[in-house]
Amino acid sequence: MTAKPAQLSVAAAGKRYLAVTRPYNVALERFEKAANSGASVATLQARARAVAAANLTESRQLRAIAWPTKVATQIRALAAADAAARPHWLRVAEADSLSAMAKYVRLASAESGKAPAAEIRRLLGLPKYDEKDYS
Repeated sequence: MTAKPAQLSVAAAGKRYLAVTRPYNVALERFEKAANSGASVATLQARARAVAAANLTESRQLRAIAWPTKVATQIRALAAADAAARPHWLRVAEADSLSAMAKYVRLASAESGKAPAAEIRRLLGLPKYDEKDYS
């Protein structure tokens, strides 16, 4: 039987949260920049695969950490939003046209929009999300 990890302090949780969520945020920003700059379908497919992989890693890490009680519910909701968005990112990676990609990006964004990331940041005393931090 493995021991349950010790619950993080709020200060430690803030640092850990930023570390865990950074790769997914970077992948999202890289996809957005490529899309906004008119990148090819093949480039966008590769970026979408990176988003899906980072999404999966984030979700697994979020679920494995003993978060402070004050953010545990929101962290579970964020992991669930990740899981709901992931299939759409996989469809973006498989799409063979920009219009199909746009459809699945909208669906992924709708799922991610339900995530309580801003609330988690507030509860952990972190600054608001700034896309410049990830691009």
